[in-house]
This record gives sequence, C-alpha cells and structure tokens, in this order.
Amino acid sequence: MSLPRTMRAVVCPHVPISPTQLVYTTNHPTPQPKTGHVLIRVKGFGLNRAELYTRQGQSPGLVFPRVLGIECVGIVKDAGGGKWKEGDIVAAIMGGMGRLFDGGYAEYTLVPHSSVSPPITLPKNVGWDKFAAIPETFMTAWGTLNNSLNLTSTDSLYIHGGSSGLGLAYASLAKSSLFNVSSVISTTRAGQKIATVKASGADHVILDKGSVSGEVKKLTGGVGATKAVEIVGPPTLEDTCAAVSPDGVIAIVGSLSGVWKSEFDPMTSLAPNKRLTMFGSGTVDMSTAPMQQIVDAVGSGEIPLSLDKVFDIADAGEAQAYMEANSAAGKVVCLVD
Repeated sequence: MSLPRTMRAVVCPHVPISPTQLVYTTNHPTPQPKTGHVLIRVKGFGLNRAELYTRQGQSPGLVFPRVLGIECVGIVKDAGGGKWKEGDIVAAIMGGMGRLFDGGYAEYTLVPHSSVSPPITLPKNVGWDKFAAIPETFMTAWGTLNNSLNLTSTDSLYIHGGSSGLGLAYASLAKSSLFNVSSVISTTRAGQKIATVKASGADHVILDKGSVSGEVKKLTGGVGATKAVEIVGPPTLEDTCAAVSPDGVIAIVGSLSGVWKSEFDPMTSLAPNKRLTMFGSGTVDMSTAPMQQIVDAVGSGEIPLSLDKVFDIADAGEAQAYMEANSAAGKVVCLVD
C-alpha cells in the first residue's frame, strides 16, 4: 500500500469564520493507518448543519485547525485490523469525525471501526454523488424512527422542518417498506419547496407561517399525529407538542433555527400523557444499521433521494454558503474526484 504524503482537504483554521474563509489545500498531511481504525480514500461527503455550526463557533471544546465533516463515503485503503479489505466500498459517520479528529472534507480520513459500515454493494444507478447523500441523513432518520419513535404502519408522522435534507429523508423512509407508515405530514417555510416535499413521500405539506399545530389537528381528525419529529428546534417545540395526540411521542433531533435553548413548560406541553425524546446519530450501530437495504431501495426507486446539488471538494466553502442560505431542498454533497 502506498499513500501520498499530502492530500487535498478543506480546513477550518479558526472560528467563527464565514464559508469563504474555509481553506482548500492540496498539502494537508495524509493520515496514516492505525489499528482499530479504517483508512478511507474519500470519494464524496454530504454537508450537514453540524459542520456549519462548528464553523460558526457553536461547537465548544474543539481544537483548530480542523478538517470538518461528520460523514463520508469511499474505498477502504487500510482496515486497521478490522474485517474490511482494501477496495471495499463503505460509508462512515460520526465517531468524532470533524471534531475530535480530522473528518470527511478530505481525500483521506481515518475513522474508528465502530463508525464504519460493512462493505456496501452499490447498484449500477447509485454513483458516489447519490451514495454520499445517504449516510448521516438516512442513519439519523432510520435511528429516530426505529429507536426513538418505534414507528409502526398504524402511526401518523408529523415532520416539522420537512424541506430540509433530513426532513425529506424522514418522509421517504417512513413511507418505504421499512416502516409503511399510514400518513406523513410535513412542513416547509418556502412555497417553492412544497413539490419537493410531496415528492419525498409526504401525504400533506403545510406552509409553515409560525404555528401549524392547528392544521395538523385538522388533518388528523382533531386528534393529532401519533408521532412527531422536531427538526427546527426548541423555539417551536411547544407547538409541535400541541400537534400530537394525547399520548403521542415527539423526538427532537436538531435545531435548524440555530437556537438551542428556550422556555419550555413540560407540565403543559406534555399533558396528559405525551412523551418527549431525542435522537443523535452518534448512537447508531453501523454494523447492524440497514445501510445496504436503504442503498438498494434508493437504487430501485422505492426511496426517493433528495439530492439537491453537487459541488467539488475545492468548492466546499461555496457549498456551505449555499446550505447556510437555506437555498437547498434536499442534500448538498461534495465529490473528491
């Protein structure tokens, strides 16, 4: 095995900075093989709000400079004593990527075994761009629906923040054969994104003008959705709680609003028997998660993949600016080759 001494990478030199201040370089040191880690030749990576928040200085305790990126897809270069072999196609998420160590915005990354998928067989119509749009987004969606909400085919699902890449994934996954949910209600703040949300699988799309619980109740015969996903964050949590049934379950998974704290009255919002939970993709067991099943479903067309725009790694700053401006209706990815 031969490795170049240096590689292409996108470095965050310090925080807070603007997207244009991210530094694309061809001379970043290439990580070296390490026992217990998989060295991946990165082919593509999806962009996430987590990286935007890191660049904005909202991720405490990080050491800079740092290569961002909490996910990637690519080819195994060295298995670090693991079950993989050189040449295997894999996906990787979390495990400290882009935070504790250099992440996926690079030509190579070194990731703990626990954060790397088993070898994946890509359908002929799923290239690196489509594959790069899947890992973090769909593992978060699957983990939320399966582990936190215990979603079943008899449930109705309300998604607050439905035109985000994650929101679109929730709808498409919920309507797939993995869950076969009876009804999906999603929101968007942009009228031009309604068609995209419907195409992802949502049965009903609400144009969000500040409070939507009343409309959710109307669409569910006055009862409310049995399960809900809150992506916008704490400022709208009370309204989302009001949108679910008396014994409904709400999972909070992020904060598209960028606000992490707000006044919340659980005694009122969760009465009489509602439950509030959360989900973080760092808890996903990549060794057992249905990555191959999801990739196959994307390939067959069963799961619509909302891939909004593809950039080159050298244009990662531009890609982050595009995401930050809320211009995307779906996932934004960068390709390394």
